[in-house]
Amino acid sequence: MAPFSCKLTQCRTGFILLLILSTYFKSLGQETATTESTDNQRYLALMLLNLPVEKGPEVEIIRMGQQYGMNAVYLTIPWDKVYYTSPTDPPNWEKYDEQIKTATGLGMKIALRIHIGRHNTRINGFWDASDSQISDSGKPLLGGYQDTSFGFDNQPIVDKAVGFVKEVVSRYKYLQAEKKLLFVSVTNTPTQEGEYPGGIITDGKETAAGYDYSPRMVKGFRAFLKEHYTKIERLNFLWGTTFKSFDDPAPPSTPWEPGEAFRQRFGKDWYIYRHMTMKKFVEQMVSAVKGIDPGIKYVSDYGSVFDLSSVVRGTIGYKDLNKKTDGIKVNDALSAYDHRWSVDILKSDSPPNFITANELFVSQYYDNNTHQKQITENFEHGANVVAVVVSTIAQMQRSEPFLRSSSSVWLNRPMEPIVYQDSVSYRMSAAVEKRGASSLIYDQWAKKAYADPARPRPVRIRLNEDLLSDEYWKDASNYPPYVLQPIPMQIIPVNKDFAYRLPTNAFADVDGTIVRMEVESLPSWLKYEGGQLKGRPATIADYRITVKGIDDEGGTTEAFFTIRVDTRENANKPPTVNSNFSNQTIAINKEFSLPIPPDAFIDVDGKITKVEAKDLPDWLKFTNGGFVGTPVKLGEYRVFLKAYDDLNAFVETYFTIRVVEPHMLNSPPFAFSTLPIKYASLNHPFSFVLPNVFGDNDGYISSITIQNRPSWLNFSLNQFSGTPTEEGEYRLIIRAFDNGGAYVDLPFILIVEIPRLRFELVRGGKAIDQQIIRKLEGDDVIPYSILPPLLNIYAYGNFDYDQVIFELNGPYRKRSVTSKFPYALYENESGFPAFAGRYTLTVTATNKDSSVVTNSIQFGISYGDSVNITRDIKEWQFYPNPTENIVNIKLPESQSNINIQYALVTISGKKIPVNTHVVHVSDNLASVDVGALGIPSGIYFLRLEKEGVLLQQFKIFKK
Repeated sequence: MAPFSCKLTQCRTGFILLLILSTYFKSLGQETATTESTDNQRYLALMLLNLPVEKGPEVEIIRMGQQYGMNAVYLTIPWDKVYYTSPTDPPNWEKYDEQIKTATGLGMKIALRIHIGRHNTRINGFWDASDSQISDSGKPLLGGYQDTSFGFDNQPIVDKAVGFVKEVVSRYKYLQAEKKLLFVSVTNTPTQEGEYPGGIITDGKETAAGYDYSPRMVKGFRAFLKEHYTKIERLNFLWGTTFKSFDDPAPPSTPWEPGEAFRQRFGKDWYIYRHMTMKKFVEQMVSAVKGIDPGIKYVSDYGSVFDLSSVVRGTIGYKDLNKKTDGIKVNDALSAYDHRWSVDILKSDSPPNFITANELFVSQYYDNNTHQKQITENFEHGANVVAVVVSTIAQMQRSEPFLRSSSSVWLNRPMEPIVYQDSVSYRMSAAVEKRGASSLIYDQWAKKAYADPARPRPVRIRLNEDLLSDEYWKDASNYPPYVLQPIPMQIIPVNKDFAYRLPTNAFADVDGTIVRMEVESLPSWLKYEGGQLKGRPATIADYRITVKGIDDEGGTTEAFFTIRVDTRENANKPPTVNSNFSNQTIAINKEFSLPIPPDAFIDVDGKITKVEAKDLPDWLKFTNGGFVGTPVKLGEYRVFLKAYDDLNAFVETYFTIRVVEPHMLNSPPFAFSTLPIKYASLNHPFSFVLPNVFGDNDGYISSITIQNRPSWLNFSLNQFSGTPTEEGEYRLIIRAFDNGGAYVDLPFILIVEIPRLRFELVRGGKAIDQQIIRKLEGDDVIPYSILPPLLNIYAYGNFDYDQVIFELNGPYRKRSVTSKFPYALYENESGFPAFAGRYTLTVTATNKDSSVVTNSIQFGISYGDSVNITRDIKEWQFYPNPTENIVNIKLPESQSNINIQYALVTISGKKIPVNTHVVHVSDNLASVDVGALGIPSGIYFLRLEKEGVLLQQFKIFKK
């Protein structure tokens, strides 16, 4: 064979081409290795937190771990240990170099956790306390191990952290070249995790807390809101607030329970902004690592992505957070988590070759079987790495049995692809609302995973990150106007001048203003100028006019009304629409019905004689006062309703029916309880936190708005507040929207008045027997014949009271004090007997503001008629006997009741005069208060005398 030869230019060209191709294929191969190479080895890793500055037993623990079968070390390199006091100090790498050298010398792989949090006493020169993440209580972060950290959005400090990350990776990138590096992570929280912190230490005690509420985050959040909502009116509509500008909104916070801050639309907005801020930070850390060597894998290290705290951590949207990472590690508490579930939720919805890792924190409170169970379940469901946290030689010695057993079972068994036969899914919005996927779908997952308890199997878990989609922001686009008050029909005479100003309240706009109205379909004789219709009709006819309402962003909505030209003046007032008709979204091929309320239309000077519908699709019928039908075609249909009065005048309105596929059907929200009538005191500050009365089966309550709200009443972030300046009744409508745009209305009655009390007469006795007999008002006379044996009295105030005092005087006397609602004369199963006679009831109520309200009424129980209430009681009948205090005696109607003397006589014959001030006579009924005499219990004779002559004597027993 002839030796190889070529011309110089050809050789140069070929060499250059070869070099280009070589570089191309090298880069292609490098990319392929980074994104597509598969490591089928499982790793049981020793995890070293490296909390002390000085060297400890770590090297010996590494050697023991290797002897027990562990094949990797995941070690922490803390910023505040490498640079202890100043960024200009010589870095201290010796401890970490030794750990890495020991592990690699034993054939173990390395994973690096670069911790960029710092001890709170060693931040000078790195950042200031004001740069720290700020809790929802306004305090700088301080957590476990006395660590703190800076805000994700604090770019100058982030840049410093990036510099340290690059320095660490540069120092140890040789491990990647030697194929000894598993991955790199970056953590920031006091618990060495890469997320928002979840607690704060104050006065030596750690409590839950939300982050980050720093001034930078607040400012950034406001800019974020302005970018997406454009107009403060739209934000107010969706948030249910009354802010004047985008300088006013603040991130919602609920320090008593940080996870509650993310409910409704304002909470979701805050969650999304925190997510975006954290994602930007994560991707800067990924770039810092891969900028040193693109082949290095980056794994996010979280506490969890599915538990109740994950919403505060900011990790619910873990898929989007990790679009540029190579894996996720979470931390399973030994007894709190289902370890199969924690792997399924990470692995099953992740891209190929995505690293799924878990942490096992060795605990002296659990036996070896419990520790081994976590490792087994993690590996069975496809975990690549289980990192075991061990900090002492004693812990490692104790761990030997489960480490040896686990390593022998799993580390020589290559990973195999997981084949999922079942799946479950959930939405990010629901997980944020319910505070984690565990409370949302764990039970659904477990039914499938443990269908055969003896052979649990992986179940694919799919996450729809709907909060991060463009669809979420459709609600922040312009809302077109809507018809607020349908324009009534106009009946005018022929050949006479006509002028009609269109009502300004015909249209309304929830996120802006109506800037103008346009009129179409005008007959030749009619013109529209300056908001008025003017003309002189020459022909008798009905003319249907189209009116468009246009908002400040160009959105339009139509309304229709009719001008009827009659032969003469007509005083008939046409019907009006009494209730708005909601647009309907229904499922194709599903039966649909919609009754029209009887009072949907009203006529003030006549009556509604008929209601008809027009422009109906073929599948829809209007019959018996309602719509029925089964849609067979997708689409949107406008349906008109016309209501006629007895003189054939009419009003018309319309609504739309949208037919969609069943999976597109949004179930509307619902109210699972009513709201009590609330009372506000005139000229007194009023506050009321709206309770959680709304729910949604297939989404979440995104916003709440208030209709018919008086100007003095504010509603912001679910709280009413204000000071009423005049008495009156306000019928508010609370409208709760879900994230699909459907809503439910709940009436809320607020009455402003001077404090007062009202009463009800109630059947006494056992709770099951107690029922309201009637409202009790002054001068009421109630027939004895309709009353039960025992009676009770309820008092209702228009405010909440701390103490209510009852005083009942008359044929029966009772005094009681209560603070239990409903406020009752008797709190127990007792009551007072229905004795005939006239009563005086006085009730005094006080509340925490020291305000006092008293109401006193008189009422009677009749054993006769409403005038002579004792008519049918026999003469000289007395009751009750025995008695506690009052003895009632029916005096003869023929007997003058003046100058009667009353006296008690004891068994021994001692006479006790009864002063007339304890005797009350009304309707020939004498009520004698023997209890006021202070006599002991026993038998007495009650004597009635007049002018020395004995009228009657009664033997009574005083209890």
